[in-house]
Amino acid sequence: MYDDPNRAVVLGWSGTLVQYHRGRARLVPGADAALVGARLASIPVIVLTEQPLREVAAQARRLRVADRLSIVIPGSRDRVAELAGLRVEYPRLAFVGSTEEEIVDARRADVLAFGFSGGGCAGRLLRAAGAESVMSKLDRSLALRVTEQRLFTASGELG
Repeated sequence: MYDDPNRAVVLGWSGTLVQYHRGRARLVPGADAALVGARLASIPVIVLTEQPLREVAAQARRLRVADRLSIVIPGSRDRVAELAGLRVEYPRLAFVGSTEEEIVDARRADVLAFGFSGGGCAGRLLRAAGAESVMSKLDRSLALRVTEQRLFTASGELG
């Protein structure tokens, strides 16, 4: 088990961890494995969403992932400020988002941003918005990969 208190990964809720079908939240394929992998690597998963806490909590319980989320920041209207604040607590913070706006906000907060094109936004648009890289699926090693990337980029060892 890996243990570095400076690491954390922030994920968007809608479009990154869950998608909606007929008004009902479903986990994005690979999301469960990504959350399990983060837990096994002792990397906190933080959810940053505009949705109300009650709604996210109910969905997380129904989807059986509530215990895998370290922090949920609901009702967020200023993503840049939230991410900048989290970056102080977790210097090796990485963000995974599914919209151009999320990627731009993460970059403005000086947080390494990764795009997730499985949420509906084209990978080329996420890359153009400033995503370090774009992934089309989530998997067990997601949190470890993106926080490692943050580590090497922050230390100047990666191009």
